[in-house]
Amino acid sequence: MKMKKVAAFTAIALSTMASAAIAQTELEVASWKGAGTEVANFPAIIERFEQAHPDIKVKLNYMARNDMVTTIPARFQAGTPPDVLMVDREFVTHWGGNGQLMDLSGEEFISRIQPALRPHLGLGDNTYYAMLQISGMGVYVNDDLMKQAGITAYPETLSEFTATCGKLREQGTLPLLLAGNNGNWTPYVFFLALALADGDVPSQDRLAKFNSGELKFVDDAAVKGAFEAFRTLIDAKCFDPKISAGTDPWSVGLTTFQSGRVAMLPQGLWNITPFAKDALPENFSLHPFPSANGTQGITMDYLGPGWAIPAAAKDKEAAKKWIDFWIQDENLKLFLEADTALTTLEGGTSGLPMDIASNYVESRNENRYVTFPVGALPIDLTDDMMNAVTSFMLDPSQDYNKILQRWDSIVEKDIARR
Repeated sequence: MKMKKVAAFTAIALSTMASAAIAQTELEVASWKGAGTEVANFPAIIERFEQAHPDIKVKLNYMARNDMVTTIPARFQAGTPPDVLMVDREFVTHWGGNGQLMDLSGEEFISRIQPALRPHLGLGDNTYYAMLQISGMGVYVNDDLMKQAGITAYPETLSEFTATCGKLREQGTLPLLLAGNNGNWTPYVFFLALALADGDVPSQDRLAKFNSGELKFVDDAAVKGAFEAFRTLIDAKCFDPKISAGTDPWSVGLTTFQSGRVAMLPQGLWNITPFAKDALPENFSLHPFPSANGTQGITMDYLGPGWAIPAAAKDKEAAKKWIDFWIQDENLKLFLEADTALTTLEGGTSGLPMDIASNYVESRNENRYVTFPVGALPIDLTDDMMNAVTSFMLDPSQDYNKILQRWDSIVEKDIARR
């Protein structure tokens, strides 16, 4: 019996020593997803990764995105950055532009990402991050309120949209809420969906051309058309400008839609899960924005976060294995399903429920989308655009040509500083 116990203890000791010998590398991953309210299936994915790479132990350093703004630059300066960083386009612009991120241009994972997204993975000819998801914005619809108004199909053109507004008004329902308090976010998003789409399949180089000065806002028919569309929507009483401007999009705007007081609400894909869990509204769906320059609706991509490797990371090879593991469909889909997002992989699996978002997904799959300009336009211009759109919503009698001239002037000043 004693011999058996000794043998058992010896086996345990050897097993422990073997495990310790295998786990040679601790990979520090800094991320604003993976814990708190955004667990996003990270525990399952980390477990899979460690099983596939028993020589690597993952240390997840969870922090809010806003905290990364100060914490990570301090660690860059100290020469002790994490091995892997969660970044988005804004961080790529700053840290990649400063030479603080490793160029991943030669990595194999790039070939798995959708060709249309590859230009967004870095700056110039350099690739700095592996984008994990496409989130996005569209229009949430209370299906019951639409049905009660006799509306059988979602309106995808401006004329169809204003006709829908009339039917909803007849039954006493507020058609649309452009919640603009606390950042002017919703009016700006709705405006961009109209202004950046120059047809049913929008040109994807428009943002770059505005930023380079090749396209002028004051000369662009689609941008002018977006201002005219706002006037049309206001005249049709699709939304109340004052109510919209005074409503917070992140709190009251959401509860207003959930309580059935408004039929349509522009918002992000991330609200699908909360709405479904609350079962409010009881029946809802997600659709593209109406088009002012085409015959079909337009979705708006929000280029999501992804993984980057600091130039001074201590274990770049382990970090590359981490990225390669995530950019495989069988692993990435776990994250996308939990985070309710679209895949970045060519032929990959998205995480949107088709019973709610089939119309939205169809539009995106048919390349009927524009891209939200995070990091693509000068900061001064973005601030001015957001303020100007809400101001115009409240006073549509303004001469929008003066606004457009100011935007072009801001771009010209930014180009001179580059």
